Amino acid sequence: MDMRFKKLRLWAAYPFALVYVFFAYRYAVHFSPGIWVVLAGLLIRFWAAGYIKKIRVLTTVGPYAYVRNPLYVGNFLMGLGFCLFIDAPYLSLLYSGLFIVFYAGTVKKEESVLTDLFGEDYRAYKKAVPAFIPRLTPYPAKEPVRYSLWQAHYNGEFIRVLVTALLLCLLYLVNFYFREDILSNRDLRIIAGLIVSQLAVLLLTISHRKKLVRNHPDGNCAS
Repeated sequence: MDMRFKKLRLWAAYPFALVYVFFAYRYAVHFSPGIWVVLAGLLIRFWAAGYIKKIRVLTTVGPYAYVRNPLYVGNFLMGLGFCLFIDAPYLSLLYSGLFIVFYAGTVKKEESVLTDLFGEDYRAYKKAVPAFIPRLTPYPAKEPVRYSLWQAHYNGEFIRVLVTALLLCLLYLVNFYFREDILSNRDLRIIAGLIVSQLAVLLLTISHRKKLVRNHPDGNCAS
């Protein structure tokens, strides 16, 4: 069931990406205020990824003390931020509608799995903490858990940050060089250097994470 939702999201992403490219070419691109929405999404995900050990532990600390699905909240904000770059409000509406449709089923399935795994503990947590709209006060944790950069790396968040930075550079390049032709050769060299550097760091990060996951298949890595 979960794989079905993942496949549906993946297949929906391809045509939406084509629509996005068309809109990016057709309409004006403005990086503010969308860039702040993207950064907010990244920070929420990075915060959450330093705590969660997927399926193995019921995580109720960090951002999970305020909202049950902070990773998905981060995903939504990141995607919305990219849509806000483009001066076409209905693109953001289309994205929001697709997100709700494809993630509603995913969340429902995950809640069923977590209920089976953690029973009454998850039922109490689910009753007290909203799925997407954060509560104002933190859910009381049974025991303190420290944030771990290694856990965030294990969960792939450094890769997500690098991919996002790479996409931002490519969008900037396409808009201001190929579309508006206002970048100098010096600017072009700087951006090209950034893209090459990001690709190199991204490949190294992917390789290191694969080794980390292979050496710690249970999800427990050093803090």
